[in-house]
Amino acid sequence: MPPVRTNPKHKNAEGSTSKKQEKKSKAPPHQTKTNAIPGRQKLKASLRQARRLLAKEGLAANVRVETERRLKALEAELEQAEVATKERDFAVRYHKIKFFERQKVTRKLNQAKKALQSAEGSEKKKLEKELSRYRIDLNYILHYPKTKKYISLFPPEVRHTSSESSAPTPIPESDKTSQEREEIRTWVKECMEKGELSTEPELHLESDKSSHMSKPKAPSSQKFNTAAKNPPSKDDQKSKSSKGAPDIGQDDFFGNDDDSSEESGSD
Repeated sequence: MPPVRTNPKHKNAEGSTSKKQEKKSKAPPHQTKTNAIPGRQKLKASLRQARRLLAKEGLAANVRVETERRLKALEAELEQAEVATKERDFAVRYHKIKFFERQKVTRKLNQAKKALQSAEGSEKKKLEKELSRYRIDLNYILHYPKTKKYISLFPPEVRHTSSESSAPTPIPESDKTSQEREEIRTWVKECMEKGELSTEPELHLESDKSSHMSKPKAPSSQKFNTAAKNPPSKDDQKSKSSKGAPDIGQDDFFGNDDDSSEESGSD
C-alpha cells in the first residue's frame, strides 16, 4: 500500500488560526487600566534606577555627578507631569459646572449692559457696580487656578433660594469655603486693575464664538472623487447651454418688461 501524503495546507490553516486567537487575546495598549499619562511611569522607573545607582558603593565621581544631575532633571519632569495630570482631572471634573455658571453670569452681564443704556442717576451707579461684579465673576470662572478644586460662585443655599419648599434643604457651606472664594475673587479683581486680566472678558467670549462660527466647512473628499471620476460630457454641456435661463411667468404687479419698453417707445 503506497504511503498517504498529508496536506500541508491544514497545518498552515491551524497555525494561522492560532496566531489570530493570540492577537485577539492581547488587549490594545489604550485599554490598559492604568490612568497615568504616557511617560509618567517611565519617569518613575528612571528615578528608581538612578537612586539605586547612587546607593552603590565605590561609584566613580564623574558617574555620581552625572547621575545626580539626571536625578534632579527627572524629579522636575515628574513634578510637571503630576501637575499636568491634576490640571486635566480638574478640568474634566468641573467642566459642566463652569459651563452653566459661565452661561448664567454672561446672561446677567448682558442684561445689566442693556439696562445701563437707558438708566440715569442712582440707578445707573447701581447698574455699573453690578456690571463690574459680573465681569469679576466671569474672569473668576475663566481664570480660576487650574490646580485647585473649583469653588462654585453660587453655593447651594443661593442656588435653591427660588426653589420650591418641598425641595430638600441644602447643606450650608463652611466659612472656610466662602473665605477661599472671596480670596480668589479679590485676586481676580487685583489682576484686572493691574491689566493682567481683561476688564471686559465678555468681548473675548464673543470673539471666540465668532471665530468658531466663521470657520468654513471643509468640502468632503467624496465630491472631488466623484467629479474627477465622472466629468461632464460634451453633450451634457451643450444641453445645459441650450436650455438657457428658465421661463419666468408674467407678474401681475411688475408686468412684462418688454411690453413696458414698447409702450414707452410708442409714446
